[in-house]
Amino acid sequence: MFRKFLDYILKYRKNMSLVLLVVMGITAIDLILPFFSRQILNVYIPENNSEAIIKGGLIFTGLVIIYTGLNFSQAYFGHIWGLRLHQDMRERAFKKLQVLPFEYFDKNKVGIILSRVTNDLFTISEMIHHGLEDFLTFFLVSIVGFILLLQINIPITLLIFAFVAVQLIATAMARKHMENIFRKAREKTSSVYAKLESSISAVRLTRAFANEGRELEDFRSGAKLQEKMAKRTNFALAMFSAVNNFFSLLLNIVILTISGTAVIKGVINYGDLLAYIVYFNLLMAPMKLIIRSFETIQEGWVSFVRFQELIDEPEPIKNAPDAVMLKNIKGNINFENVTFKYEAGTETILKHFNLNIPAGKMVALVGPSGVGKTTIAQIIPRFYEIESGNVYIDDTDIRQADLHSLRENIGYVQQDVVIFWGTIRDNIEYGKLGASDIEVITAAKHAGIHEFIMSLPEGYDTFVGERGVKLSGGQKQRISLARIFLKNPRILILDEATSALDNITEAIIQENIEKLTKNRTVIVVAHRLSTIKQADQIIVLDKDGIVESGTHSELIRNENGHYFKLYNTQLNGFITG
Repeated sequence: MFRKFLDYILKYRKNMSLVLLVVMGITAIDLILPFFSRQILNVYIPENNSEAIIKGGLIFTGLVIIYTGLNFSQAYFGHIWGLRLHQDMRERAFKKLQVLPFEYFDKNKVGIILSRVTNDLFTISEMIHHGLEDFLTFFLVSIVGFILLLQINIPITLLIFAFVAVQLIATAMARKHMENIFRKAREKTSSVYAKLESSISAVRLTRAFANEGRELEDFRSGAKLQEKMAKRTNFALAMFSAVNNFFSLLLNIVILTISGTAVIKGVINYGDLLAYIVYFNLLMAPMKLIIRSFETIQEGWVSFVRFQELIDEPEPIKNAPDAVMLKNIKGNINFENVTFKYEAGTETILKHFNLNIPAGKMVALVGPSGVGKTTIAQIIPRFYEIESGNVYIDDTDIRQADLHSLRENIGYVQQDVVIFWGTIRDNIEYGKLGASDIEVITAAKHAGIHEFIMSLPEGYDTFVGERGVKLSGGQKQRISLARIFLKNPRILILDEATSALDNITEAIIQENIEKLTKNRTVIVVAHRLSTIKQADQIIVLDKDGIVESGTHSELIRNENGHYFKLYNTQLNGFITG
């Protein structure tokens, strides 16, 4: 994990080198001060050399000006370094999310994912900017200070640094324990964000059921758990800080005792004593900064581990090394002995399933919920990976096809319509980025939504709100259909695509869909059987697979068949209603 962390840091080695040089400059000036103080006490004052003292003071004034500039550079360029790493990691996380399988999103809450891409990455950048610089300063002061102090007196220096080593060992031992505490605290924080995101998204449902009190209680419960974890982390930090302060004060006493005794016995002089005290304070300053920022460092490391877990998530659905580009396809789809389940330990949805969908034909999938209709539709564009068997488009196994070209040839309209924040034009144009106004308007007309759009004050430039909240269900459905009309794919999948429409609008769109489906392969998943009468073939499914197939007129003649029973049950339900 640390090696992976170094890879990110070294990617911006120019920024790192600049910050390193600045820190080295600051440290060098810090280390000159005790040397100059020692010279004053040991040489200049005994020699009554006031000229050297004044000259040294002027030199130090210049160094202070340089020191100020270096401090500014450290703060500014350190933040730039952290910012670039933050942006790089955020982009990597976003790219990863674009290729992760749907199973990942099925198992993880949106709020937790957002927490990893926002809060965690901010904490990492803060750790890099502050924590690493403090560690670097401490390291340089320790090494250089140790060498300089050895020149004064080797035994005293070794004894003092032995106490420093004990303090570092105690810090290292505490780090692992605190990392576990911070990891749990970060997970609880993510859960609170997940609840907040869920509650905001469902605010209309909450008010419709007058469940504001329940939502508040759930939020308080999560917040209390987060508070409990925060108390644990604060207790650990307070204990850590107290123990380190104890060591620091104890070390002060040791230095004064040993150095003071050494001065009395004539082993060192007053200048050397001052040098020891000043060097020790220089050494303790970055260590105290590290102790104070230990929470940031620990949270940053835990956040990096969580970020790397996201980056290391397996990508089962990706291009084969010798992926084939799908061009000018006919659209024949063939399922051969396909077995599928959503994840290990769950029920098998499809078992040794076989189905051939001829190019240019419309095939409807019907049957009760949970028999695999939508699953079949989602397997074709490889939204999910099959467990065994093969799925072919023309003569190409979809696992050998280039993913981009595969999905470029497929149009997918689902019941749960996705509408982006933006304008109506933005949402339709998503089907073909860069499409002209004429193309967008034509697609809207085909979907039966153009007249409604033109009735709005801002027309196609009307903002639709979060998830299209300003539109009705039927209007969102028609915009999603317009998107597909604009894409003009070779294979069209309609997964309950007209379920949210009224009968009149549905009839209009069905007429336009018939125009779009000519000479194209169309898979329709439908519960409303009246919408699939024109299908070339109707596939009736149950939990054991295909139980019937044929045209509407063929299937309706079999009064003992599954389709006949489904159709009549639905028809009687409509009549009764």
